[in-house]
Amino acid sequence: MAKDARESRKPASAETFDGLGVRLRQLRKDKGLSIAELAAAADVPASTISKIENGLLKPSLVNAINLATALDTNLGFLVDRTRTQSAHYAIVRRSQRSRRDFPEMSLVLEDLNIGFVPGLLEARIGTISPRAHSGAEYMTHPGEELAHVLSGRIFYDVDGEEFRLEQGDSLHFKSDLPHRWVNDSDEPAEVLWVFSDRLSF
Repeated sequence: MAKDARESRKPASAETFDGLGVRLRQLRKDKGLSIAELAAAADVPASTISKIENGLLKPSLVNAINLATALDTNLGFLVDRTRTQSAHYAIVRRSQRSRRDFPEMSLVLEDLNIGFVPGLLEARIGTISPRAHSGAEYMTHPGEELAHVLSGRIFYDVDGEEFRLEQGDSLHFKSDLPHRWVNDSDEPAEVLWVFSDRLSF
């Protein structure tokens, strides 16, 4: 069989949240959690979880990270990706990347992991609008994070230490440390993010 025959044929789309509520509800039930219990564990309001599960609301990235942490999963639950338990490789063409928009951060993420076994690594390409940032609050999640700037520049604060990354620069750190980022320039920035362990965006 030709290698390309095993590739996903699903075209990329501007919105890939279809079915998110169903997947979130199933994950919650698989863990034996009520909405109230998940809300307490994730520090996300029960009303917000209910709206997400009923398809009335798309989660912010911070809420999605908190939900994924509480459910001991990664942010792959945001999209209905084709993943198998026996794939030895996966090729993702540029046109096949699924896209997720996070307007509250002026951020677009493209998924590089379609079709491969869910495992230790997750990778995304992020396009960050000028002056956009990850939010006023610091983020934390299990594992490690590597950010490589493909174009533009980005500013990181990791546990109080500040780093300015220009095109071609990389930053690798333990992502259970409080961290946040900002594109403090007047130009878009494109960043390759690679995450390890159970959580990634």
